[in-house]
Amino acid sequence: MIAHAETDAPRECCGLLVGDEWRVDENVRTTNLEPGTTRYLVDPAEHVALLKRLRGGPRDVIGAYHSHPRSPAWPSPSDIADAFSAHFVYVIVSLADPATPAVRAFRIGGSEVIELTIAGQP
Repeated sequence: MIAHAETDAPRECCGLLVGDEWRVDENVRTTNLEPGTTRYLVDPAEHVALLKRLRGGPRDVIGAYHSHPRSPAWPSPSDIADAFSAHFVYVIVSLADPATPAVRAFRIGGSEVIELTIAGQP
């Protein structure tokens, strides 16, 4: 995810997270259809293709990730407004300090933001 964020900067990158309820075991890069530098929109065709690939198996799309090239790894007002499921995992990669990218995960329900622990991170 960090490499994807660095490659797509100064635009936001985006992708989907695959796994089970509490464990992400794959991240899938997707195309950001937003033309600007401060928003993201996962390509719906790529989302559908991933759902078809996973159909019938034990894994599912359980979240999404995107980058904040110049701001902290915290959901922006538009991230909160666009969140569609309190059960989805939202991961944000911040490149605000390029020497030490930050990665944080959240569940967002309405205006409530709950930070999740990422295994292996302090």
